Amino acid sequence: MAYREERINEFLNSRFMMVIMGIVYAVVSYFAFTSGLFNASMDSGNGVFFNDADIVLSPPLVSFGVNTACVFAIVALTILLNKTYTFIREVTYIYGATFMILQLACPYGCTQFSTGIGLCLLTLVVQLLMFSTYQRKQVSQQRVFLVFFLVALCSLFQYAFLALIVPFFIGFAQMRAINFRGVLAALFGLATPFWLAIGLGLIDPTTAMLPTFGSAMDVLQEQEIPVLLVGLIVLALLTFVLIVMNVLKIMSYRLQLRVYNSFYLVLALFSIVMMGIDYRNFIVYLPLLNYCFAIQVAQAFTIHTNATRRYVLLILVLLACAAAHASYYFL
Repeated sequence: MAYREERINEFLNSRFMMVIMGIVYAVVSYFAFTSGLFNASMDSGNGVFFNDADIVLSPPLVSFGVNTACVFAIVALTILLNKTYTFIREVTYIYGATFMILQLACPYGCTQFSTGIGLCLLTLVVQLLMFSTYQRKQVSQQRVFLVFFLVALCSLFQYAFLALIVPFFIGFAQMRAINFRGVLAALFGLATPFWLAIGLGLIDPTTAMLPTFGSAMDVLQEQEIPVLLVGLIVLALLTFVLIVMNVLKIMSYRLQLRVYNSFYLVLALFSIVMMGIDYRNFIVYLPLLNYCFAIQVAQAFTIHTNATRRYVLLILVLLACAAAHASYYFL
């Protein structure tokens, strides 16, 4: 029996399982898109000078295609990140399958491009840059500048990206890659997109907009809100539980790996706290929390190998997400 259970665990950890979930994600999300029930945008608000990317990607099919490409890009970048920095010490691809399963739970999140998926994708790009600066204060200024340049550039279209300044700065501090010159590089990075856009005549400083606050819940039907909120609370609690379970083992890793993994704790706390602060647009931070949960699942699967029935967790997540997705068609 133990042998059979280990075979199940190996299958869930495998690249083949991730590919299967990629196909399932593409098929299920396309069916949800063609149903026409979930095409209303859940994005709200604006950027410093422009409205969000939802306007640029207004054709529904384009928005769906870009969103699907971004989801696959997040999975691919996570594979690259782990192969480069090995923050998960054992070979696993379960994070990719888990992330795609979670993204399917809410049909609104898999049928259109949103700020949330863009925010999650930017976080992956930043991690590739940030992790390379570990204990390299003297050569990290260029990457610090680039990271905060990207944050400011995205904030031109959506204010929510400015919130990433906090976890990214903490992340560089965790990498021991920030000093006075690094702080200056961050400040110049934040200012440069605005200087360039004004200098090139792309924007008029007098047209700068204050953030407007809409509500993602305006799109949801009254019956759909409890489903999403209950799922969100359960996800946040499970993420916290897995972090506590994993951290005891991760503390025995060498310092560099401990630092890398501590950044995922920062991201998880950031996404949960921002959901509370910006509760009207909590959906913006949901993909990032999905991503953090997927990483913790991968850590749990590779750390707690003595638990032969650890596959039960992923099966329960899969069933819960399938039930949540299906419920939107009947509410």
